[in-house]
Amino acid sequence: MLDIDVDLLRAELAIKTSPVHKAYYAAKARTANSLRKAELEFARVGAPMAVQQASFYLRDMTSDEDL
Repeated sequence: MLDIDVDLLRAELAIKTSPVHKAYYAAKARTANSLRKAELEFARVGAPMAVQQASFYLRDMTSDEDL
């Protein structure tokens, strides 16, 4: 779709100091955050699946604190 060699992209993503790595993971984190915010909004209005998903997020956050 982007006409990028997949193997070269993967190699670049594996280098933690690469600008490509940093840009990719920053964008991925922003997207995940946006999705979680939307899910929490749905949970606030009582959507059952969103409530369940929000509890998973909380459990994951708590488990990350234990590391």
